[in-house]
Amino acid sequence: MSQINKKDITGIILAGGKSSRMGRDKALFDFKGKKLVSYAIEALKPLCGTLMISANQTLEDYRTFGFPVISDEIKEVGPMGGILTCLKHSHTQRNLIISCDTPFVGSELFRHLLSEIENFQIVVPSHETFLIEPLNAYYNTNIIGEMEKSIREGNYKLMDFFKKIRFKSVEINENLPFYNEHLFTNINTLDDMNQAKSINP
Repeated sequence: MSQINKKDITGIILAGGKSSRMGRDKALFDFKGKKLVSYAIEALKPLCGTLMISANQTLEDYRTFGFPVISDEIKEVGPMGGILTCLKHSHTQRNLIISCDTPFVGSELFRHLLSEIENFQIVVPSHETFLIEPLNAYYNTNIIGEMEKSIREGNYKLMDFFKKIRFKSVEINENLPFYNEHLFTNINTLDDMNQAKSINP
């Protein structure tokens, strides 16, 4: 991390999903005393000179956090739409992306990913026999053209896209000091949220 200046990294918070299983915008739900999106902000802030929030509804609520709020340029293409639009708004080549619904992911994970980027365009964490986390990852802006091409071709699957670029998965396991079994717990439903409230990682 020492060789990458904070001002050369942009943080992108993905809060643009429909939250259909929650009934309303999940990133704005209270979780252990603060909004779910606040955990994502806190994870990226120490590492990034600039932050932006990818959102497609309740935009004014997100603006209260003090960061640019970016809506998908291309609608209905899933997370790829939010990632692409934010990369196009980014002024840095290096970008860290975090999902708003993984409150136990912290700065240490992203610091570790930054140490592994070498010449790769996307670096994602993997765990539990190569289950990967593409929405908590490093993305280089030099993938924009290839991502636009995938969308034009009607393929919005990130897993398929990764086969077209220089992609690396980094195993996150118990040998790393920041590891815990709940690290990638994500919150999609009210039940998920209630269960997660009992976790003390």
